[in-house]
Amino acid sequence: MYLQLNEVALKFPERINKIIPRVLQGLDINEKMKNWHIVEKWAEIVGKRIAKHAKATAVDSKNLWVEVDNPVWQSQLFLMKEKIIQKIKTYNVNIKDIKFNP
Repeated sequence: MYLQLNEVALKFPERINKIIPRVLQGLDINEKMKNWHIVEKWAEIVGKRIAKHAKATAVDSKNLWVEVDNPVWQSQLFLMKEKIIQKIKTYNVNIKDIKFNP
């Protein structure tokens, strides 16, 4: 049994520097890397006092995950979520929601 290529025209090999940007665009890597900047700037966004009790740990294309010390901080940050998201948007990222986990 032979593998058949269904109407795929084989062309000359393409240079890797032409292929990689298309692959990265398809994986949405640039957007995720841009959003990762928020994890690095977390203390600047929320302030040192809050950053002592809450740490941004992960991000995807639309969500930021934050680990908090305890449920009390989780509740307080939940109430502040919209304000924090507004600050995050000033960094020109696409974060839409924050998930707080004790």
